[in-house]
Amino acid sequence: MSNIKDRKRFKLLPEMGGALARNYARQRGTEPQIENWRKQAGELTAGLPEGAKILEVAFGPGYFAVELARLGFSVTGLDVAPTFVQIASEYARAQGVHVEFREGDVAAMPFDDESFDFVVCQAAFKNFVWPVKALDEMYRVLRPGGTAVVQDMNRDATDGEIVREVESMKIGKLAGLSVRQALGGLRRRAYTPVDFSGLVAETAFRTCEVTTVGIGLDVRLTRP
Repeated sequence: MSNIKDRKRFKLLPEMGGALARNYARQRGTEPQIENWRKQAGELTAGLPEGAKILEVAFGPGYFAVELARLGFSVTGLDVAPTFVQIASEYARAQGVHVEFREGDVAAMPFDDESFDFVVCQAAFKNFVWPVKALDEMYRVLRPGGTAVVQDMNRDATDGEIVREVESMKIGKLAGLSVRQALGGLRRRAYTPVDFSGLVAETAFRTCEVTTVGIGLDVRLTRP
């Protein structure tokens, strides 16, 4: 890997918006998936003090951010897609939960230094055009002692693991086929554990802990 801080990984994907974003929100909003996010929210934030400030990067439909806010945390979401800002804001209002959803680029976040206790990014990092900048921005907005968690696909995931992951979503055969095809394509953009560790070495974090879970990677980064 190079040490060029502004290394561009690939061309930007078309922004997910309009009907495409709303269809994605419907697919990801089944009750089993909401229950899974609710469980993840509790597990991921265990040990954080009440009222801690959390940033979710690339929040999509906002389901996870809402579950984090239900636990009593101060939650902010940042996403490059304005349609997701609208969808997530509507969902939070309907749920009676306050989350500040903002439009912005992870590689140039509109937040002050040391603004958050915890940063989380799920299922989106593989699509970031400027991955080193994105991680350095996470470092910048974290308070000393704060943690960032990146959860995304593992490039080493097998076809069988993808099938089992989609089956667990309980979204029906037709939608399941579409999701399996999408995950197969996204896997080609994903990182292996070794790749991600090498990427982190180029950032202010320097080191990380990487574990594999199902089809995914779980990366923990701490700002000293």
